[in-house]
Amino acid sequence: MVELLGWLCTLLVIIGFYVNAKQKLALAIILWVIGDVGWIVYDVLINNFSHGVLSGLIIGINIYGLYNLNKEKNDK
Repeated sequence: MVELLGWLCTLLVIIGFYVNAKQKLALAIILWVIGDVGWIVYDVLINNFSHGVLSGLIIGINIYGLYNLNKEKNDK
């Protein structure tokens, strides 16, 4: 079951990259955040805390990017 979670998170992140390439940045960020939350769960389950911290930082950066994207839309 843990391995399936890892593959699901990988798939979400890859789909996020594809969606980003299609210039749908908000959806890409949401997919990346969901994938990285899954990675944190996965990392805790396998005691891989360094990668869990990395995923947490990536989530923060993505939320900041989504905030800036929304702010930019509201400023126009």
